[in-house]
Amino acid sequence: MKIGVVGLGNIAQKAYLPTYSKIRDQADFIFATRNEEVRNKLTKQYNLTKTVKTVDELVAQNIDACFIHSATAAHYKLARKCLEKGIHVFIDKPASENIKQVKELQRLALKQSKILMIGFNRRFAPMVERLKKVKNKRIISLQKNRVNAISDPKFMIYDLFIHLVDTAVYLLDDKIIQTNSKIIQNAGKLEMITLTIETAKTLVNLTMDLNSGSNRELYEVTSSTGTYVLENLAQLKIYHENSNETFSFDDWDNPLYVRGFEQMVANFITSVKTMTSSDLRQKNIYLSHKICDEIINKIQQ
Repeated sequence: MKIGVVGLGNIAQKAYLPTYSKIRDQADFIFATRNEEVRNKLTKQYNLTKTVKTVDELVAQNIDACFIHSATAAHYKLARKCLEKGIHVFIDKPASENIKQVKELQRLALKQSKILMIGFNRRFAPMVERLKKVKNKRIISLQKNRVNAISDPKFMIYDLFIHLVDTAVYLLDDKIIQTNSKIIQNAGKLEMITLTIETAKTLVNLTMDLNSGSNRELYEVTSSTGTYVLENLAQLKIYHENSNETFSFDDWDNPLYVRGFEQMVANFITSVKTMTSSDLRQKNIYLSHKICDEIINKIQQ
């Protein structure tokens, strides 16, 4: 099986190249980037055996599937080209900042009978999976904060806040009734944002502070079985009426496993091999994009 990889920037270098290096026996990887300096550096660092400059060169290699790690603005064009050529596609989140393009890619994949996976790694993080299995969720509070990360509202919502939105969408067990967002800006830059989501059984509160003084991700889920508190995707504490439990990873556990990247890549490759989409965890992915689009439209009104 031949697998193409487009885009070798920061996220690809941190989260994906180490994973691809571990599974070279499963596929023939071909990497594409126009940046000669990056290509030479990574060829030496990861002993890449096959590289090309353009997507057209990559497609000409008769690849079966393609991982797209380019800038979000290029996702739609690259994914469409691959799908039209009969190539299975994995795209980093978000698929696009244009929800019409997201829907179009999903329809094209269905028409072509090809797999399209949009990569939200938290859906595959082991501790988030524990939260997913909690019965009778009552209140879900998700918080993601950054140090001095104030920036353009649209970019930050689709780059960072969408992680919280999608995690909430994934954790919920019933249909969303309504949402409401509020943001605080300074000189046109996003500083803080909150989003509330309501279902018949669950209340959700999402918050992000882009100048909080610390980088921290904190999830809390309440239910009749206890209160579950997850910090930085790595340590889960469960508070019961008369006892507490703590679950954490060993020091040697790979952070890319803890954060779900390894499982996400493995599941996509398995799906391509078997031509099934049984565990890609794509349910309501479009909804996550739609909620972000609604927040941005509200800002621009």
